[in-house]
Amino acid sequence: MPAAGALPDPRCAIGTDVGGTFTDLVFCTASGEVHCFKVPSTPSQPGESVLAGVDEISSALHPDAAAWREAHHTHSSTVATNALIERRGARVGLITTTGFRDLFELQRLAIPHPMRFDSRRPLPLVPRELVREVRGRIGADGAEVEKLHEQDVIDAARALAAAGVEIAVVTFIHSYRNPAHEQLARTLLRRHGIDLRVELSSDIWPQAREYERAVLTAINASVRPIVEAYIGRLNDRLEVRGLAVPARVARSNGGAELARTIRDRPVVALLSGPAAGVAGAADAAEDAGWEKADLMTLDVGGTSADIGVIRAGAPVLSSEEQVGDFPVLIPTVAVSSIGAGGGSILWLDTTGSLKVGPRSVGADPGPACYGSGSMVPALTDAFLVAGLLTPGQRLGGKLALQLAPARQALATIGERLNWTAEQVADGAIRIATAMMAAEATRVLARRGVDAPRFRMVAFGGAGPLLAALIAEEIAIDTILIPPFPGALSALGAARANIEGDLVRPLYARLHVVTAAGLADSYRALRDAAAAWIAAQSTGSGVETTDVTYVAEMRYEGQGYDVAVALDEDWLVTGDRERIAAAFHEAHRAVYGHATEANEVWLKELRAHITGTVPRPRLRAARDNDDTPRSKRPVRLGARVIEATVLGRNVVTKDAAVLGPAILNQMDTTTLIPPGWQARLAPSGALILSRTEGASAPDRTEAEARR
Repeated sequence: MPAAGALPDPRCAIGTDVGGTFTDLVFCTASGEVHCFKVPSTPSQPGESVLAGVDEISSALHPDAAAWREAHHTHSSTVATNALIERRGARVGLITTTGFRDLFELQRLAIPHPMRFDSRRPLPLVPRELVREVRGRIGADGAEVEKLHEQDVIDAARALAAAGVEIAVVTFIHSYRNPAHEQLARTLLRRHGIDLRVELSSDIWPQAREYERAVLTAINASVRPIVEAYIGRLNDRLEVRGLAVPARVARSNGGAELARTIRDRPVVALLSGPAAGVAGAADAAEDAGWEKADLMTLDVGGTSADIGVIRAGAPVLSSEEQVGDFPVLIPTVAVSSIGAGGGSILWLDTTGSLKVGPRSVGADPGPACYGSGSMVPALTDAFLVAGLLTPGQRLGGKLALQLAPARQALATIGERLNWTAEQVADGAIRIATAMMAAEATRVLARRGVDAPRFRMVAFGGAGPLLAALIAEEIAIDTILIPPFPGALSALGAARANIEGDLVRPLYARLHVVTAAGLADSYRALRDAAAAWIAAQSTGSGVETTDVTYVAEMRYEGQGYDVAVALDEDWLVTGDRERIAAAFHEAHRAVYGHATEANEVWLKELRAHITGTVPRPRLRAARDNDDTPRSKRPVRLGARVIEATVLGRNVVTKDAAVLGPAILNQMDTTTLIPPGWQARLAPSGALILSRTEGASAPDRTEAEARR
């Protein structure tokens, strides 16, 4: 059956998601079939795993040559994120206004862990010796206070080039209001033939907050050469493989952009993988009939657990996300990550306490149960020893899980604790569940969400395995498991629309802004949005365009902003009263109160652009897992219970599967604990819900051994 909201499209689509351990790929045929593939990631050779996966799709399915040539393909990747976290990007220098040389050193004067004496601010991306000051100043109102000293700029650029800097970041005070000085600096470097690439903060994201804007521009400059090389290599090699449609890259806002334009601003795709997952979760919920739903998303992969929020069917965007040590100012799907995935290492701290993550064994050598010879215990080993996974079960349909090395690896920790391997597995699973539940509670509270009023979408290789256990901790009663949970991020990328974000500063009290000034700002933003989507339309199949407008507003003296959705008519007519009323209502919804007598500031206008493209239509999925129906003992905490084990394909729309049960499929395993049941949605998704009074008899460990 076609997915809800999907547009019929004769073309095929490919989506990829490069994770820390595995690369997932999906191939959606014109008839609506979805084929999932999983290959090991290649961190040392970015893009090679994608090419290997594309080759596997071609050899396994032998698609029609014409359909293959016209297939849309969208890629989400961790290339930029990994380069930033590992600080292996380009050598970057900073040219800034006199008096701001220590911008990166001071940061926000906050330390990460105030209660620890050894807590330190993170090292800046640009060291102080590569920062140069120049005279000249733009005022907060955008007027020139002091002319830019051209010789200062030339001397600064030459000094940075001599120091081996590859890219110079230019961030001047108040350039978000008036970029003239930054633009002049770039012109001067070109005019004098200085061999130095330049990034202007006013080009990347013209918003106040000098530190965050400078960091964002420095991140963009740092990862840009790596992303340019990755995209260039990917484009060339995919074209050789017969894919003629221009490649797209998933953005951090849940949409996608043409790869050839994202090379200029790779910072917009820092969180493309997690964002594609949340967007895919929103699509899966809509397919299952959960239109405009409020949801928490749980994506547990090999390296991390990512938690996001969906409100009224759309992923929540935030401009206050953090990637590694750095704030990211641009709108990003609000996803919080913790180092607790299937590959997370189990270890003991100096006090002898069992810990899970954040370090991961990765795809090579992988957990001990992969049989690679590694004896480093990981969370997947605990799943196998606890009986949640089946010995011999093939991960991704390929790699058979081995119980003996998993038990041996856990026993190495157990010896130091005087525990059995099974007790180590119990402890590790309980710790991981508690970590994810605590992070979910924090994320939902930050978004003003009451968890019991929300439902959950669980995906990733281990998300369905832990979903119900976490739901019990945070009082969520209903869970959606998509038809292809292990490949949902790749599917989210394949189905992504073209989406972009723009910002225009105003920074004035609302009563001071004239109707004409508001209308002029709106028209400038509207024209910029039209130009952006026009650049994206070539080869991407954009059919319709929608632009929504939001204002960032706050009360006088307030230190935080509230995003307020605006009607275009209010902007065209300059209706300040309606805008103020909308702000008060939005503030009341988020913080529980509004102070309507206070002065209101209108900081920025933002535009979110959506170019609707034909999306793959999906038929209701049927998994091909041939797991024979059986029973086996499973450990849940200190309890040992008898669980039914079966393939997901035996679940029908007419009957419920009562817990305790385990459902196997190619890309994941779903746990249905006692007191839960699973039913099939028309889309092929599983819906897990609590049952009333259902329970399973517990057995002691001694009984289980008999």
